[in-house]
Amino acid sequence: MSTYDYIIVGAGSSGCVVAERLSRDSAARVLLLEAGGNNQTLFIHMAGGFVRILGKPEYFWSFPVVQHPGRRNEMHSYGKGLGGSSAVNGTWYLRGQPRDFDGWRDLGLHEWGWDEISRCYAQIEDYAGAHADPSRGTGGPLQITQSEHDSGVYRAIVDSCTGLGVPWLDDICTPGTQGVGRSQYTVDRKGRRASSYEAFLKPIRARSNLDIVTGTSARRIVIQDGRATGIECEREGQILTYSAKREVVLSAGVYKSPQILQLSGLGKGADLAALGLPVLQDLPAVGRNLCDHQKLAISFDLHGHPGINRDFTGWRLYRNAMRYLAFGNGPLARVGMPLTMLYAGKDCEADWPDMQLAAAPFAMRTVKEMVAKPGSPISKRPGLTIAGYHLRPWSRGEVTLTSPDFRAAPLIDSGLWSDGRDVAKALELIKMLRSIARSDTMKGFTGAERVPGDSVKGDEALIEELRNMVDPGLHGTGTCTMGTDLRSSVVDSRCRVHTLKGLRVVDCSIMPTPVSGNTNGPAMAVGARAAELIVEDNR
Repeated sequence: MSTYDYIIVGAGSSGCVVAERLSRDSAARVLLLEAGGNNQTLFIHMAGGFVRILGKPEYFWSFPVVQHPGRRNEMHSYGKGLGGSSAVNGTWYLRGQPRDFDGWRDLGLHEWGWDEISRCYAQIEDYAGAHADPSRGTGGPLQITQSEHDSGVYRAIVDSCTGLGVPWLDDICTPGTQGVGRSQYTVDRKGRRASSYEAFLKPIRARSNLDIVTGTSARRIVIQDGRATGIECEREGQILTYSAKREVVLSAGVYKSPQILQLSGLGKGADLAALGLPVLQDLPAVGRNLCDHQKLAISFDLHGHPGINRDFTGWRLYRNAMRYLAFGNGPLARVGMPLTMLYAGKDCEADWPDMQLAAAPFAMRTVKEMVAKPGSPISKRPGLTIAGYHLRPWSRGEVTLTSPDFRAAPLIDSGLWSDGRDVAKALELIKMLRSIARSDTMKGFTGAERVPGDSVKGDEALIEELRNMVDPGLHGTGTCTMGTDLRSSVVDSRCRVHTLKGLRVVDCSIMPTPVSGNTNGPAMAVGARAAELIVEDNR
């Protein structure tokens, strides 16, 4: 049995940051365990290549989902392998808003206010954009670049947004304001994806005190006399046990972290007993409080602009691939929407926007088109897509253990629209998207509405259509939430699992409330802040 000072389970957005920080101490032996592989493939390094690997089990976890009548089937998948979701996502970078984190502080989590988190962002970032907000970091390990896309339709969308009273932001990550600006990406200046692994671990992988082991799945945390002493795992059919002298850090993500806790006897006692698992500590909040942004998108025919669909098909795709390989730029060096708008909707103050909108001259084929003629999901017609996220939904779901077998996936219930206020917010959101597309500045560009369709009018008809349009944003949080009460939370403000010694959870699952934006950047900041706390507590 190998012995380490620290064992980190999960090499995702948070886990890689924790591993880098803890291994700076040359006297501390650090083990990073990852169930997936090395993720060293062109389609991961090339940001636009992720569409070629979507859903493949070597790169993604897939989870069964509770299906609700009247709604289309949800899909839940998260990144697997070194870098986790940061290796396979759309690379969109946002930081959340100061009031998100100050809200955590006001819940009694005093280590997690904006002052602390903004300092962590400044340490990890390397953002060289013009007119950057003073809070931004430069010289850190994580390179962040912004969209360079420019065209008539791009400028028309900006004018449409500013016409709503939303100011232009030179830096879309400017804290505490709504605004519209160029999207930012975790893509380096050579056009390579900057995953958490590539940014934080690859440059220091030669450290002799850091071991990174892939293809190894956690079975359970070993707990003796109220203390986590190691991890039992499986690699190629062989059961292995690693011992931790100081701490085990669980960074397996919003679905896997609660599953591993439950498999280890930590969770709601009645649920564990029903599966024949020992109850080492009754923690009823494990797996509860799941929150995810709600997402929807509308699309239109596009006039007066060729769109970017053609860049990803036929001979242009080949040309752009050659351009990327030769120069590290072009359409395949970027992915996602070139414009981002953060908007404060009804009953929201301007310093805490609750809607995120994005637009691109790109269109996918509709479901009806795919059914009629299967094939590439990329439309051949020029199109415009405007997507929107409700960033602070009220609905909550849960992650439920289905089997004492670690190989069995947990069951996900997103709870989407379980709170009626989210239905009203979705209606507000789609009306906002339509108003942008149909503004005077967009008249020369937007044609027929393909999704949901020009014929869908009136609130009742829109709500019915939205039932088949709204999806989880795959920005899940909260399933091992931080808090001060043992019945409603899982970890304390220093990420320590309640009542146990030597065990922490460090990933998006500890977020007590959602952040106002994509979660990849906040997950890395959580890793950086938690690592500081771990170092402080082990001096």
